[in-house]
This record gives sequence, structure tokens and C-alpha cells, in this order.
Amino acid sequence: MQLMSSMLKLAQRIPSKRHFSTWVDKFDEYLIGSGPVKDQHSKLLAKSDIIYNVEVQHVKPGYLSEYIKNSELVLPGIHKADEFPMELHGQFKVVFGDMDCVYTIWKHSGGYSDVDFSINALKNHAEYQEFSAAQARLLRKQKQQICYEFSFWPTYKDTWDGGIFEIRSYTLKAGCLYEWANAWSKGIKSRKEDAVMGLCSQIGSMYTVHHIWRYNDLVSRKKERDLAWKSGLWGDCVIKTVPLIRSLNVNILEPTSISPLR
Repeated sequence: MQLMSSMLKLAQRIPSKRHFSTWVDKFDEYLIGSGPVKDQHSKLLAKSDIIYNVEVQHVKPGYLSEYIKNSELVLPGIHKADEFPMELHGQFKVVFGDMDCVYTIWKHSGGYSDVDFSINALKNHAEYQEFSAAQARLLRKQKQQICYEFSFWPTYKDTWDGGIFEIRSYTLKAGCLYEWANAWSKGIKSRKEDAVMGLCSQIGSMYTVHHIWRYNDLVSRKKERDLAWKSGLWGDCVIKTVPLIRSLNVNILEPTSISPLR
């Protein structure tokens, strides 16, 4: 009886509702306040209706140069053509990590309607179909993800050329996107200068988050990360988000010659 009484007293002291002090407060009713989530993650966490198509192409060893050269001949035309409502946001090759791998990121400013239109338009574009078939013969495997950009992520201003990019791809446990976003909305404040994009998958491998960063080189990467640890915001973010992660893959990237983001 004494043990039961102690447990009841402890339970009475536990708050029935968690409180957050960042942008996620406006989603409080969805998180914890009045029952189950009533809307999609994308509507609550997305910066806008813009959709990003993240293509990951694993090239056969020895064919990477040919693959990138073919891309340089065709993709800029797709990017500039008015008939395709899609923009080449960035293309990168991996220099450390998953070697012989290329990341190509397309931007659809009009959302899913632009994605649908582009798919149909490319099916009827003979040059692109020929290009796509030729590229496929150079690949070991490939995948695509449709993603939105997190609303808390700073708007990146691409004002200089050079340096390296890093993409950190997290597979999260199901059901923890709000906790992830809440912690990162605070932690990102200590890394704003390095932050390029924060993306979350909607189609493809689900519960996947991509964080893209930019540095002068590997030395500056280490320096910036070390400085971040001196911030209480960063340490708190790591402590809260590590338990939410199932897996993490890190690649260091270099932009190709046709990448607008460079």
C-alpha cells in the first residue's frame, strides 16, 4: 500500500501535457493538446508547397565520368525549357562516402501539379527518353524521393562558389517527426551559416530526413562542428534527437559543372 501511494503521488506530479517554446507551439494542439494529429506532416512542417525530387544514382565503377558528361549535355536543356515546370536545383558527386554516386535534386515550385506535368512531358520527350535509357545502362541502382523542405530551416543564400557540401541522411523512427522538428528548430540556430537545406521524404523511403550543409573544406567542417558543441542549443538538440534515429548515412559532395547550387 505504501508503494502504491508513493507511485500515485509521483504520477500526480507528472505534467499531463508537454510544453514547447519554439515555432512548434502553434502545432501544440496537434502534438499533445486535444487528441490525435488532425493533418498531414507536410501541411504542418513544410516551408511551402514546393516539392523537391531527390534522385540518388549509384553508377557502375569506371563509368562515373561518362555518366556526368551525359548529364551535362542534356539536363541544362531540361532546366531551361519552358515546357518542363522543373528546375535543376543541384547536382553533386560523392567524394567521400558512397563512392560512384550522384545526387540530382529537382525543384518543382508548383508542387505536385508540376511533378505530374513534368512526368508526362518527359515521357513524350524523345531526347530525354534516349538519354535516360543510355544513363540506365551505366547504373547499378537508383532511387528517388519526393520531399518537402522543413519550415524551420533557414533560407540559404548561395552567394559564393567553391567549398564542399555534406548530406546527412537520417532514417527516423515512425511517429517522431514533430519531436525531431521541435529539437532542430532550436539547434539550427547555432549552425545557420552552414545550413543549406533540410528535407523530409513523402514518397520513396519514408521517415527519411536529409540535412545538407556547406563548408570551405574538411578542416572548416571540423572547426564549425566543434564550435557548435560549445553552444548549449546544439548539445541539447543532439541529446533529444539521437534516440529518434534508426540509421544515419553521411556523404561529402562536390557540385558538378552544371549544378546551380555550387
